[in-house]
Amino acid sequence: MRQGPVTAARILRLLLGGVIGGLGGAAFAWLHLPLPWLIGSLVAVAAARLLGAPAEADPRLRNGFLGIIGIALGAYFTPATAAVLVSQAALLLLAAFITLAIGAALAPVLARRGKVDMATAWFSSIPGGVADMAMLAESYGGRPAPVALAQLLRVCSVVVLVPNLFALAGLRGDVPQASTVLPFLPGILALQVAGGLAAGWALVRVGVRAGWMLGPLAVTAAFTASGVALSGVPGWLSALAQVVLGASLGAAFGRETIRPLRRFLPHAVMQVALLMVACAVAGAALAWLFGAPMGAMLLGTAPGGVAEMSLTGKVLSMDVALIVTLHVTRIFLVTVLTPPAFRWLHGR
Repeated sequence: MRQGPVTAARILRLLLGGVIGGLGGAAFAWLHLPLPWLIGSLVAVAAARLLGAPAEADPRLRNGFLGIIGIALGAYFTPATAAVLVSQAALLLLAAFITLAIGAALAPVLARRGKVDMATAWFSSIPGGVADMAMLAESYGGRPAPVALAQLLRVCSVVVLVPNLFALAGLRGDVPQASTVLPFLPGILALQVAGGLAAGWALVRVGVRAGWMLGPLAVTAAFTASGVALSGVPGWLSALAQVVLGASLGAAFGRETIRPLRRFLPHAVMQVALLMVACAVAGAALAWLFGAPMGAMLLGTAPGGVAEMSLTGKVLSMDVALIVTLHVTRIFLVTVLTPPAFRWLHGR
């Protein structure tokens, strides 16, 4: 999305969004809710936007802090973990294919109930990036606005609901958080951020979705898997990154976004619910079939974003490396397979 000029009024709107997000995160942390800084920021900023407050978030700032999240997650790719993931290639590919198949199967349901064309329904149902899926839908004759709303609802619903459902069910792992093991070395972390953001910029330039997070993650994971000890990410910096990410998600909700799509909204919500349930069933079945950890498989097949689901796994002491790799595999397959699959099934 193209950004407007940096004026004093816009700076005030950005500061308002940041303050509201920080207060929401602090309130959720005080209440001891799961993933408080991310979810609290998202809920607070979204509520403020729907009430008419001029709160904003800058995607460029979000991209930088996504790099911090990527570095924190990359520390989980130890040499032993990398070897295990290589041996689980069949599980990774099967999980990604099943998740995409579920979205494709639900597309005709949304087309019928939501009274939208198949291109709009298809790219609303496949778990992918908000902007990417909206642009693809438009290129195939669909409507980008409903697609963007459906994708945004999917990500935000999964972010808010999944950590709380896991907490209520008592689902936790036994993998220690890497940030509590690795020391905080400011100079080393600065080098990791610089190298990671350079890799992220390169990935984005060649069209890799989520490159701002995947680049730093890949650089950190490569060094960690090679046995090189890097800096950990301190808790305060991780919390700040989550507030920025949550505020960015929440700022996308506004009266101008929701009002033109009031009739489509309930059908999009129902589609998200069906997608979450079907993916949870698939994740549980794959965990039983392959003997994989249940919590990590549920998060790895959940139709949420890689950053949000991996952060959830990190907080709940689950196998973050498996969760990240499951989502990255799906991202790759979505990028490669979604357009040709649509042309093959619904080209006419």
